[in-house]
Amino acid sequence: MNFARLKLRHLQCLAMVAQERNLVRAAKAMALTQPAVSKTIAELEDIVGRRLLVRRRRGVDLTPAGEVLVQHAVATLRGLREGLSLALDQPEVDQIQVAVGALPNMAAGLLPAAVASLTASEPALRVRVVSGTNAQLMTQLRQGEIDLVLGRLAQASAMVDLAFEQLYSEPLLLVARPAHPLAALRRPALDALADFPLVVPVHGTLIRDTTDAFLLARGTAPPRCVIEATDTSFVLGLLQRTDAIWFAPQGAVDAALARGELCRLAFDTASTEGSVGLTTRRASELGEGARRLMAAVHGVLRQSARPAASDRPKAPRRPRAH
Repeated sequence: MNFARLKLRHLQCLAMVAQERNLVRAAKAMALTQPAVSKTIAELEDIVGRRLLVRRRRGVDLTPAGEVLVQHAVATLRGLREGLSLALDQPEVDQIQVAVGALPNMAAGLLPAAVASLTASEPALRVRVVSGTNAQLMTQLRQGEIDLVLGRLAQASAMVDLAFEQLYSEPLLLVARPAHPLAALRRPALDALADFPLVVPVHGTLIRDTTDAFLLARGTAPPRCVIEATDTSFVLGLLQRTDAIWFAPQGAVDAALARGELCRLAFDTASTEGSVGLTTRRASELGEGARRLMAAVHGVLRQSARPAASDRPKAPRRPRAH
């Protein structure tokens, strides 16, 4: 057997003929002529030194040698495709790469701005953004699947071997569409929440615990309709169509508030304020991509001059109707 003569086209042709069991159909599938397929199979039989096909009136059958070779040819072609895919998935030598976990308050505003800033200065850049709950992202961070997490400070039990850098503090807000019945009230009663669908984070998330604690501490009656969701796009679409009220991290709704798509209801939620920042692995050195993304985050915050939590008003003031 002369392996030097063996080409990839020989294996591809054999695999297709074995699949179709017909030289004409195999040729059509490979965009070749039937004589070209026959010639390729003949070359392969000459290389192997065995007959691989038995020609029948309505097609072809594989000989025992052909059956064995097809099995290995298919496995070889599959392995080669997987290898090429993995190779293409690897970064270029000079490419900066970073995998970042983003909670909803980050994915809506700060992270896109930071990545946009980074792409402007780094033409060879590969960023992978991973969404999930705080607990899920911390697990992935600890296992090395992502490089850092942007979001609220996790519970102490989840911070083992992790380090947190606080960027700022922000509260949860109660927001709704501008035409909501409670939007015009300067001091709505918290019990009024029970009259409307309430959108809250899913169970097991840090901000859901904060939401539940806020309502429980004030003895608020549970709403008749509760919608658990973490997808910002879904919630925004829901609020545009209903009188639902969303208990949301401020960072997740800042842009929608600025565009006038949502309004903040005048409830005092200052007690829900929490630390927002960057979480990394304590014992692991950050890669170049993670360091540059963190620098971009700091740069965006400096440019936006985001006020400290203590400087922000507790609730929006509305002009009196004349």
